Amino acid sequence: MHVDTKEDAVKLVTHMPCQGHMLTTDALNAYAGPVVEQSVNQLVQLTPLEQINEKIHDITELVRGHLQDFLSIYGVTLNDVKVLIRPRDERMRELISLRAFGLSEIDAVRYYVAMKMAERGLVSAPNMAVGLPFNIGITAATMSPLAGLPEVPGPVAQPYVRADAHAGYAGS
Repeated sequence: MHVDTKEDAVKLVTHMPCQGHMLTTDALNAYAGPVVEQSVNQLVQLTPLEQINEKIHDITELVRGHLQDFLSIYGVTLNDVKVLIRPRDERMRELISLRAFGLSEIDAVRYYVAMKMAERGLVSAPNMAVGLPFNIGITAATMSPLAGLPEVPGPVAQPYVRADAHAGYAGS
């Protein structure tokens, strides 16, 4: 960015709030940040996340146009604009990274949850990643017959019943 003429310099000094005798790019970025954010949001909200990189040129041109219009009031001319789009939310960054590996939306969510489970030491994390249930011990689905266990030949053990268990019962 630069200031072309004396008139532009007067616009800058007159209209731009600054602290001290110099204007830093950080101060200008903070002042113009909402314009950039609004420009980016116009396209980003209408574009699926996985297609953002494909539209980065369009986003850059839109930001450049809006930012130049905004800064021309202050006598500033843009030389170049670079746009880097990165979600603020860590969860969204991780999900987008998983989608970038070619995972479907549901697979990306499953892998994300599995990673979070693994961070907490849960042994069922691999099951979450592959979408299978995690069972401990014998479940209702395996109760009869016991899957995978060989049948034992011979008599089935009977429960022990005391001989005097029915003593004193009328009718015995």
